[in-house]
Amino acid sequence: MDLHVKQFTVRYQGKDCGPGSIIYDVDQELGENLIADSNGTIEALPEREVSAASTTDVKVSADIGASTVADTSTETGDSTATLPSVDPKKTVK
Repeated sequence: MDLHVKQFTVRYQGKDCGPGSIIYDVDQELGENLIADSNGTIEALPEREVSAASTTDVKVSADIGASTVADTSTETGDSTATLPSVDPKKTVK
């Protein structure tokens, strides 16, 4: 459950969350208690959808600077893709 702090400051897991802050992944029971006791200063946000970016794994190989990206989605049809090599002299203007 995600919470939006509308007014005042809430301390959650050692962090102060002021007005306009969003507190992510709060336990359902704790979130409901906070909302009930806040007199409208804390509201629940709609559930987030899992994006494709959160299902992508990045693996760094032992080669110098070589990385491979394993995409678990079936949109591309390719299970692994290799990042292209970059020439630093061409990227600097």
